[in-house]
Amino acid sequence: MLISCNKDSTENPTIDEAINLTLIGEDLDKVYQYDYNSDTDVGFQTDLSSELGITNYYLTLRQLGNTLSFFTFSNGAISLHQKDLITSGITMYPDFYNITSERSLVWGLSNENSVYFGLYKPFGSTNLALRIVDLETLEGFDLAIEFGIDQLFQPLYHDGKLIITYRTGDGEYKIIIFDTLTDVIAKTLELKSSKPSVLITEDGELAIFTQNDKENTVLELFDMVNLISISKNELQFDHHFPTGPINGTLAVGKLYYEYTYPQPFSLVKGPAIFDISTGTNTVLDLSGTIEKLNSEKSLNIQPILGQYLPGKNVFAISYTLPNGEIDEPGGFLLISTDGKLKAQKNLNFVPTYFVDQGL
Repeated sequence: MLISCNKDSTENPTIDEAINLTLIGEDLDKVYQYDYNSDTDVGFQTDLSSELGITNYYLTLRQLGNTLSFFTFSNGAISLHQKDLITSGITMYPDFYNITSERSLVWGLSNENSVYFGLYKPFGSTNLALRIVDLETLEGFDLAIEFGIDQLFQPLYHDGKLIITYRTGDGEYKIIIFDTLTDVIAKTLELKSSKPSVLITEDGELAIFTQNDKENTVLELFDMVNLISISKNELQFDHHFPTGPINGTLAVGKLYYEYTYPQPFSLVKGPAIFDISTGTNTVLDLSGTIEKLNSEKSLNIQPILGQYLPGKNVFAISYTLPNGEIDEPGGFLLISTDGKLKAQKNLNFVPTYFVDQGL
């Protein structure tokens, strides 16, 4: 694998085209939405805690299209709070699911009609099941998947299909594609000892990355309509992803992802681009950008997460400011794919989620 470091420019960030960005974050008490326009370098902040009735220790945030779904837990019950980012419409499902001693929930995910819980049943076991709750009737049922698994990973959802990755009790990996329209398992992929890392490509295909015996990465693409393999290639790419969903985007032959630096290094992760056709891996110089900003603006930027936003063609990086003013504990950077700083903004909360409105 070829690696090149892209030296970025932080000279007076200029915006070629206005970037409208929505992000979610928290301070010590509340959850906020921030809508930013790079053309004016200003944003509008919304207090989501007041709007939705949620606290900064909500369980999970999911996104489906223009809808954000917050799962919260209180008094033994799960609640769902949803906001449509286009209409600002709010839908609440307070205490719609009571926690019982029968089940141990691992994750939750919702679509337009139902909520899906990945869980172990009965409580204290590792028998994998799916709990499906209809949002109109709030009635639900359990679907057993496999007994005595070793680990369940976070899910993916795309166009009516729920992708569930887990490791069996025998140490083998499986991916289940569950059809939410028919409530049946449409496909089971058995990957044996190969640890799968997955994402949905820009073309709506399921991409599965695994490591082979030579430590090279194998990429297999599946058509999500017919659920058949459409290509399988070995890549000159030795970067290891965690099992389950990848924080990345695969589009037009390039993988935009979070690179994990060999330690010790000043950063843990940073934005990178892998060109599948050439085998070239370009790691953007996030460290240089941060060092320059810290020096010029007397900051102490500590990045916490990054995300590529294909609709904007930028990497968004959130950060904390440990030595910042009490009313500016964090902020974000926008960095182009050629490593140029497009925007930098301190906020009075710490961003923890960037809304990709291309989803």
